[in-house]
Amino acid sequence: MDTETLSKYRAEVIERSINVETIINAIVCQRYFKKIIKDFYFEVLYDEYFSFGLKRRILEKIVKDIDQEKLNELNRLNNIRNYFAHCNQQFFEAKDIEVKEGKLIEKSKGKVVDPRNTNKEINFEDLYIEYMTKVGNVETYLHDIYMKMGGKSLKQFTEGV
Repeated sequence: MDTETLSKYRAEVIERSINVETIINAIVCQRYFKKIIKDFYFEVLYDEYFSFGLKRRILEKIVKDIDQEKLNELNRLNNIRNYFAHCNQQFFEAKDIEVKEGKLIEKSKGKVVDPRNTNKEINFEDLYIEYMTKVGNVETYLHDIYMKMGGKSLKQFTEGV
């Protein structure tokens, strides 16, 4: 995959992941405050140490009848997001590079190794397709939870924060 396409995919996956987290944050606020509390939303839920895993766990606790399949999809979306956000370093076999006239020459394309299985290369194309296939359903599911809890529409929400 060329660098430009990978960058485009990475941006789309990360932006959609931000959307998913925004809805989760809105659900948390709605559950505890019955509205969005701006200071709590930004100072607590957006803190860099308030992890996605913690948000997901809170979601699991406060939505008593949560669909386990959707929760599994949410977890998978986050795993894919992490691949796009953190895995990009290409590795080359020694035989795939050479130095010619003081310059490093790549004889073949490097591989982005899967950190969970270093014998396997990450297929970003397949991950992107899987992500885009699942994310819309998860966003809709979370948005429906938020609305059932008495939340405002997302447009009103973003304008009101």
